[in-house]
Amino acid sequence: MDFSKLDKLIDTMPSRGIPACDLAITQYGEPVYRRMAGYADLAGTRPVSDRDLYWIHSATKVITCVAAVRLIEEGKLSLEDPVSRYLPEFAHLTVRTPEGPVPCRTPMTILHLFTMTGGMDYDVTAAPIAEAAARPGAGTVDIVRAMAAVPLHFEPGTIFKYSLCHDVLGAVVEIVSGMRFSDYLRRTIFDPLEMGDTGFSPTEEQRARFSQAYRYRAADGKAFPCEEHGFDFPGTAYESGGGGLFSCPGDYVRLMSALALGGTAKNGYRVLRPESVASLEVNRLSVDALAGLVGARLYGYGWGLCGRVHVDPAYSLSRASVGEFGWDGAAAAFAMVDRPHGIGLFFGTHVHSCTYAYHVLHPLIRDLAEEALGF
Repeated sequence: MDFSKLDKLIDTMPSRGIPACDLAITQYGEPVYRRMAGYADLAGTRPVSDRDLYWIHSATKVITCVAAVRLIEEGKLSLEDPVSRYLPEFAHLTVRTPEGPVPCRTPMTILHLFTMTGGMDYDVTAAPIAEAAARPGAGTVDIVRAMAAVPLHFEPGTIFKYSLCHDVLGAVVEIVSGMRFSDYLRRTIFDPLEMGDTGFSPTEEQRARFSQAYRYRAADGKAFPCEEHGFDFPGTAYESGGGGLFSCPGDYVRLMSALALGGTAKNGYRVLRPESVASLEVNRLSVDALAGLVGARLYGYGWGLCGRVHVDPAYSLSRASVGEFGWDGAAAAFAMVDRPHGIGLFFGTHVHSCTYAYHVLHPLIRDLAEEALGF
């Protein structure tokens, strides 16, 4: 294995506007690479360490989807189920038209939530949602129920639109499991995989280990400090299945590693069955729906039950296997599973608005990792 190219890339991250980062890679369940660069504090006195924590934002979605697929394995949930079976408010959805909202003709299903084809958007300031969030003690299910009052942008299943669909999926997991969402994740994923530094609500000790957050300026590749509070609704007990978790690369890569092994971790714990992991590697979008997904960084990719899915290496020019899947986060985190090559990968950082990371750095990290491992 020759990781010299990847070493050079990680070492130069601070000069590229990524003040702090941490990359962890496993292959066939074994750690094969870990490299950090930069400083975790604004003063530049605390070098990045393997104990630093990051809000992972939309990389949360991968974990939420895995949790929901476990319930499908157990026969407690089906992709064809209408969302209204678990959240009755979703039986009365409306769709926007130039003349105003009209009743939705197509029931929203669990598959639509997984595939971001539910017709929703990401406006958490919409009046029904904001009003629900303002109620004392409002929790995950309370606020998600209110989302049903916001008119959809299109009939479910027709178009891909990045949205709050995975937040709704998190609420479904809570209802179906009969447990608070965070408790279900802790019991079925975090504790068995020894992911003790992953969760929705950090302790005071954990807060002291968070890496400084930044905002990126694309014009000159500079990063500037900003406040970082995670994705939440102030004053509520809301747990966002679409973006609410914090973690660290050493934790998160344990899940990637288990999925890369076909669903069973090196310690013997089975997160998912092999056939379930295989189901995550399949594009679920029609050609029309793909039009809402494919962009500069996703040519050759589709969307499955756990984020992006690699479908066409000739188009993507990627070294990754067909079926490579995962997602990223608003502060430039990057998660990847390449099961045919046995690779699990997680890149942690805390830089918002960094399109450079999504379009350039993430694909380069992926390909340099694949190259170093002989692919």
